[in-house]
Amino acid sequence: MGGLPARRTVHGFTTDPGNAQVMYAAMLQGLFRSADGGRAWVSMSPELKELAAVAVNPKRPEEIFVSTTEGTIYRSGDGGKSWKKQNQARN
Repeated sequence: MGGLPARRTVHGFTTDPGNAQVMYAAMLQGLFRSADGGRAWVSMSPELKELAAVAVNPKRPEEIFVSTTEGTIYRSGDGGKSWKKQNQARN
């Protein structure tokens, strides 16, 4: 899988509900997206690290949620171009 960090764990994975060729992988190194069924991947969130989960709104696929390993949730309403913190992680 080109573009994903080598020998790293994918902690969360999902596809776009309307297009199975679009995939998302949440990793400690950030969020990665593939538009071609997993052949090539690009980083979507250079500022977000330590990700544990990813979800896509089935009715609005441009709305993406990610969770960090500490429990902070971020939301993007523009397909991952920008992110806004939705909660404060519990310590």
